[in-house]
Amino acid sequence: MGENSTSDFDSRGGSTLEESPPRDSATDESPTGTSLEAKESKSIRESLSTILSWRNYTVYLLTAWVYYGFAVIYEFFNLYLRALNWDYVLIGTVATIVAAIGAASRLVGGYVGDVVDRKNLSALAMLMLATYHLIMGVTTDFIFIFGALVIYAAMDLATGGSTAYIMENIPKKHSGFALSLFQTGRSWGILTLAAFGLVVPILGFPESMRLIYVVSGVFLLICAIARAVLLSPSPQKGRAKHRPLWRDFLDENRQAVKLILSYMPAVLAIVVLDAISDSLWRYGALIYTYEDLQFTIPSISIMVLIPLVISLPLLIKVGRFSDVKGMKKTTLLVYSIMPICAGLLLIAQQVPYWVPESIFYAADSIVIGLGIVFTTPFLAIVIKAINDSLWALVLMTLIQKSMPRTDTAKVLGIFWTVVYIVTSPGYFAGGLIFQFMGPANMFIIIMFANLLILGGIAKYGFKAKDPETLTERINVLESRVDKLKREIEDFRSRRKL
Repeated sequence: MGENSTSDFDSRGGSTLEESPPRDSATDESPTGTSLEAKESKSIRESLSTILSWRNYTVYLLTAWVYYGFAVIYEFFNLYLRALNWDYVLIGTVATIVAAIGAASRLVGGYVGDVVDRKNLSALAMLMLATYHLIMGVTTDFIFIFGALVIYAAMDLATGGSTAYIMENIPKKHSGFALSLFQTGRSWGILTLAAFGLVVPILGFPESMRLIYVVSGVFLLICAIARAVLLSPSPQKGRAKHRPLWRDFLDENRQAVKLILSYMPAVLAIVVLDAISDSLWRYGALIYTYEDLQFTIPSISIMVLIPLVISLPLLIKVGRFSDVKGMKKTTLLVYSIMPICAGLLLIAQQVPYWVPESIFYAADSIVIGLGIVFTTPFLAIVIKAINDSLWALVLMTLIQKSMPRTDTAKVLGIFWTVVYIVTSPGYFAGGLIFQFMGPANMFIIIMFANLLILGGIAKYGFKAKDPETLTERINVLESRVDKLKREIEDFRSRRKL
């Protein structure tokens, strides 16, 4: 991700990214005993002070935390659709269509994010999210639910610019720690799950889902207003007025493709493979646990709750670890757990407990429901959920460290469009596998994909690729020259006006 850091911020709130703050002589001590702890503590305080000195970051962080706090309800989404009598294939088909719309939206959104004020896109993304939640909260009609999901997918028109708004201004030296603060917002989901657990026995599962959707929609609407009012503008260069829109769109995205292939091809390949396996897991894990293993909604709520508590300190630690130790060690450490989770869920019917059965019944006799902690599905799903949080942080950190500073939104748009296109059939495939082949085959596929990815990380690493060959260097230079030519043309056209 580069070696730059910040000591100052410009008037727009963006980082100047030119010089590092002066080092204190105390930080050069030999890191032994208490001095190591003191050094680490001071380093964290300095990093926190640096990234929070930008007001826009704080506003964006707090509004993102609201979203993360309510996003925990998405874990129950497939179960909710099953409660509405959607069959497996219908769920997979709709999810595939929505993912395809999301892919197209990401592609266009990458272009939009580099020609439209990103502050407005940040507010628009939150507004569309609020609309999705409110619609889901007031209706069970198929057409309206599908329409809400289309709005959710179309939100990617604004997401590219919204994400670029914050990522391009996070200093790369502190990016792991800064992005980990976003992920810690998931811990606010504890409050959502607590409220959910209270209302499910009273209202029932489907009604409780709709209540949470309505309440979260109101809060997200407030967040959209807060972003619109409090964030500083982030005007972009705009598009070339003298060129047709379609040509400008194609030229800009061709440049983004060149940047991706030059800087981060390995990142793209591994993310695509991981997204395929993850789409299968997200489709089937909780459905299998609920319908085949006969776990209740309160039990699944506990499975979702535990990772929110455990992952908080781990996110901070992994964020700092990636900044200090490098990305390859971090990715190997985190991803090595993934195939284990798939294997555990695969054997859950044959090996229902990971401790002697007597301990399970003893725990259940002390506190009703406590025995779930000692079941194999609980272990698999909780570990996977914790690892997913860490892996999401690793991916965002890796992308931020690998990504060039120029054309941020388009690079993100092209990157995630490719991922969405490749993985969108995964949900449909998941529905077919679940319906006609059984869940066991799905978890075998997931485990095989995880092992393949782990081997790729171990052998080839997981870092940005600098241009090595003459052809690659020429491609990078051509991208920069094309960009300069367009900027010169834009300047001349404005002068004529």
